[in-house]
Amino acid sequence: MSLLTGNASDFLKIAVAAAGRGDFDTVRAVLAEKPQWVRRVGSHGRTMLWEAAYRGRLAMVEYLADRGADLDACGCHFTPLLVDISPYCAARYKRRHAVADLLRARGAALDIHTAAYLGDIEGVREYLDHDPALARAEKAQNDIHVRAATLHYAVAPGHGDVVTLLLARGADPRPYGYYLVRFCIWRDRVDILRSLIGAGLDPSACEPPRSGIANPAMVELLNAHGVDHGPDHAEGGWPPIVFQSRGDRGGSAARVRALIDAGADVNVRNYKGQSALHCAAKAGFVDIVALLLDQGADADAEDRQGETPLATALRSTVKDKARLRAVVRLIVGAGASIDRADHKGRTPRAIAHAKRDADGWVEAISPETP
Repeated sequence: MSLLTGNASDFLKIAVAAAGRGDFDTVRAVLAEKPQWVRRVGSHGRTMLWEAAYRGRLAMVEYLADRGADLDACGCHFTPLLVDISPYCAARYKRRHAVADLLRARGAALDIHTAAYLGDIEGVREYLDHDPALARAEKAQNDIHVRAATLHYAVAPGHGDVVTLLLARGADPRPYGYYLVRFCIWRDRVDILRSLIGAGLDPSACEPPRSGIANPAMVELLNAHGVDHGPDHAEGGWPPIVFQSRGDRGGSAARVRALIDAGADVNVRNYKGQSALHCAAKAGFVDIVALLLDQGADADAEDRQGETPLATALRSTVKDKARLRAVVRLIVGAGASIDRADHKGRTPRAIAHAKRDADGWVEAISPETP
């Protein structure tokens, strides 16, 4: 029986994921059915070999290389990496040195972008001595709408010394302001952004990312150069405090606290009318829920469907029910109504009674529950 479902997601969810786990049984079964997948490129450029290299699966990398996998196909997990890097670079960056050594022994290519990403300043200098034009060299990305030059490969991992060298040798940040500014914000590198601005970069055309800016020095530098959108600026309809309270953001109460300290409104809404409390409640982020309530979040805030944070928590599909119940108790303890109906007439009380483990949820919404 085939492991594949026929869905477009099979390659990433089954084949690439198995390679990343080092799951030989699944990889062999997949390649027996789809031998061409050994060289297939998935989302963000990820191949089976790239994922195995990134995860440090030495035996899997060797197995796939023996079967003709492309040793140099670049890929990316965007949030941690920001630019496309080779399997060798991914392995070396993640300190999977045995994997990196194997790939080099098999003939994996090196270039100035890899040297810049790994912070190999002497290597970068040697490339520039041989060909000065490499200071401005672009590297194709799997996202055709993104242009990335050597500077991006130094800024993304935060190698300030490499950035300084590239600027001194003719790198021009001006055509690349959008992502270079964002990389500096995401890496919290005020010093690098200051160097780029000194080299002519104009940050005023860059919209602040929805992840937010909490560092006062970064805010001050951007404000001084025309970037002043305020702490609740909602890129794509997501104010930073709401975005950082989402389930896919990791649940950092410290990050949310930093945004509050920077002036974020705890009751600001996203394009769906959801507050940070809605998002944190749905995710079961107990610490963030407690912080938001302590800072004045409206326990009965309604989104565009009339749903409150309490109802959102009760309808959440997060597997850790103990966390969700703790969230429910916090919100009820803050005075949330268990009888406020949404636009479909559903109340938190009714949702609790309809759940599979109704007794536990009914107990959780009871104000007298300790």
